[in-house]
Amino acid sequence: MPKPDRGAALAVVLWGLVVGGALLTLLTILAVQEQRAAGALRREERGLVGAERVGAELAAGMTAGKLHTDLPRAFDSLSFDAGGDWSARVRRLTPEVVLLEVAPRLPVGPAWREAASVRLGWLLRPRPDSVSLAAAVSVGGPVSLGDGVVISGADEAPPGVDSCASPDSAIAGIAAPSVVVSGSAELRGSPPELLQAGDFGLFDRFSERATLVLPGGTYTTSPATVGTSCDLQRSTNWGDPGGAAAPCGGYLLLVRVDGDLTLGGGIGQGILLVNGNLRVTGPFTFHGMMIVKGAVDITAPTDVRGILAAAELRSGAGPVTQLKVHYSKCIIAKDLDSSAPLSPLSSRAWILLFQAP
Repeated sequence: MPKPDRGAALAVVLWGLVVGGALLTLLTILAVQEQRAAGALRREERGLVGAERVGAELAAGMTAGKLHTDLPRAFDSLSFDAGGDWSARVRRLTPEVVLLEVAPRLPVGPAWREAASVRLGWLLRPRPDSVSLAAAVSVGGPVSLGDGVVISGADEAPPGVDSCASPDSAIAGIAAPSVVVSGSAELRGSPPELLQAGDFGLFDRFSERATLVLPGGTYTTSPATVGTSCDLQRSTNWGDPGGAAAPCGGYLLLVRVDGDLTLGGGIGQGILLVNGNLRVTGPFTFHGMMIVKGAVDITAPTDVRGILAAAELRSGAGPVTQLKVHYSKCIIAKDLDSSAPLSPLSSRAWILLFQAP
């Protein structure tokens, strides 16, 4: 006798419902996961673009000199607000290389699940400028030189410094539209005189990189220490050109004075930018680059090892006296290294950072 097939349809329907429900559940789970993955990828892409933008803006405003002031020792770190929804940290790894980290500030509450948690890092190092110097002294107008003036464009290493290479080049002694030499003034260089107006383009190039900005006024500069360490917060501490062994021997500033500057004496090193006139009324020694947009009036012994550039050079109403300028390629190179902007290493522009919870 044939077996009855009553009840088979119900079993098939139930089996179809179970299989169909399982397939629909699987498809729903896959769709939700795909949607979540796509959202996370979009947030990560937005985070990467934002972090790269913030990192590029921060790196563009950093110089080796500024970081030396804030991070004087290896493995020192500094955290700060990068603006908007971003935070940043700079960590010194070696005397030449620093690590810049950029990460978003995560919101408080459930919204943090939808926020991008990207952390990017850049290895940065200084990229010194390449400058072409015409003369040890560059002046925009006629110059009259008298007793006590020595201007040399021959490369000379500063005394007491062993880290400089042997002198190997010479530039002109003075560049000016006209030069009148009288008395015991000495000019040396290749050539001693260059009859052309001085160039002041370096002022605009270095102006925005200043590590110390001062208003116009009268200042007397000298090294300052806190215990045995150099006091980096004293505005009249412009370093010590006496040698690297001194507490402030490696402290190189880029000082910009917005207005007329009167120097009552002292010592300093680095780069000095004066957006006005400069008057020296006391014995002053400076190792580095002095660039003055206005006139330089020297009424006291002034010794510069590096270069001096000004629109006008005088000593009161008479010829320039008591000025000594000796060009030093080594000093200029150190100043350019200290004022150099930072740029990513060519071997690795950036790296994605992770932090364990």
